[in-house]
Amino acid sequence: MIKSGVIGVGHMGKHHARILAEIPECELIGVCDIDKDKGQKIATEYNCTYHGNIKELLSKTDAVIIATPTNTHRKITIEALNKGNHVLVEKPISLDLKEADEIITAASRNNLILQVGHIERFNPAILASKKVVQNPLFIEAHRLSPFYGRGVDVSVVLDLMVHDLDIILNYVKSPVKHISAGGVPVLTNYIDIANARLEFENGAIANITASRISLMKLRKIRFWQKYSYVSVDTLNRKVGVFYREINNGQPEIKEEDINVPTDEPLLLQNQSFIDACIGKKDIEFTPEEAKASLALAHKILDKIVSRAKKLDFKLEREEYP
Repeated sequence: MIKSGVIGVGHMGKHHARILAEIPECELIGVCDIDKDKGQKIATEYNCTYHGNIKELLSKTDAVIIATPTNTHRKITIEALNKGNHVLVEKPISLDLKEADEIITAASRNNLILQVGHIERFNPAILASKKVVQNPLFIEAHRLSPFYGRGVDVSVVLDLMVHDLDIILNYVKSPVKHISAGGVPVLTNYIDIANARLEFENGAIANITASRISLMKLRKIRFWQKYSYVSVDTLNRKVGVFYREINNGQPEIKEEDINVPTDEPLLLQNQSFIDACIGKKDIEFTPEEAKASLALAHKILDKIVSRAKKLDFKLEREEYP
């Protein structure tokens, strides 16, 4: 039985606490949050202890999930690792690559599990799509959300687009050779809507749009490959494959629906983390992969800033992480 805790019980953290309380191999020891009332409420709900001090919680746990603002990830994650705790930290792993390297080094030095919360890796629709997406040549991704006012401490590229960057890098096993991108801030101090076009060395192309100021919620990624087109709806958990078939000498487009389980992605992710912590199986998603998607996100942000300068639009890189 591994003793676990959650640091930061806001929108995501409270769900992490719920999931950890459900995992049989795991005992939720406590939660920590700067908001005492919020922390005590979650602690009471899941029958654990509230801690106002991170060090106090870390002295009692074997593993923690960190769901605090991105600009705190480096400090808290390294502290947890140095205290002997396995860590699952919410995405993005950090604000920049230097911090990511420091976090990864701390995990390696202490010989501990470090996992990054790219929850879409565990979305049943994405898992089901692996059976039919083989060698995509053209990809379209749309990740649109209404404005909720959450996650606005970073740009939409690091908040939302990074999910699709991670998925695409996982499917297209080729280096990116060219990037073009644009984006603007609308309701916050950071980029709220962005689009990027990626060209890979193997010839594949990906167009990615992310917005947190949309009137509707959309989570769809589509793959075109030789002989078929695969549509993946991660919001409604649907996967469809379209392909050509000859019927009575005439070509027809056939559609096949792929079975998608109803598992909760957060449960799959956190169970995977706990399984790795207890040595039941290897980690499914390495921090180096998280760093790769972060690196690509920063290259996209650099292109956005460069484009803004050409348009005489004030968008300083330092102000728009």
